[in-house]
Amino acid sequence: METMLKREPEAFITEGQVRAIQVKELLTLKEAALLLNVSPLTLRRWTLAGKVKSQKVGRKHMFRKGTFG
Repeated sequence: METMLKREPEAFITEGQVRAIQVKELLTLKEAALLLNVSPLTLRRWTLAGKVKSQKVGRKHMFRKGTFG
């Protein structure tokens, strides 16, 4: 019999983490997805489809808060 482990997502974020994200001008994919209440994968798809603008910094997409919020 095979045992499968399921990874539990981080369901809750602290108020301090939210405030830290709100102060930043450029957000990472994960931070922007959190503020938009979508999964990082959904935000990545929107970015690649041209629905959301991002800036490339190295290999990462960075999001300016004013462009989507």
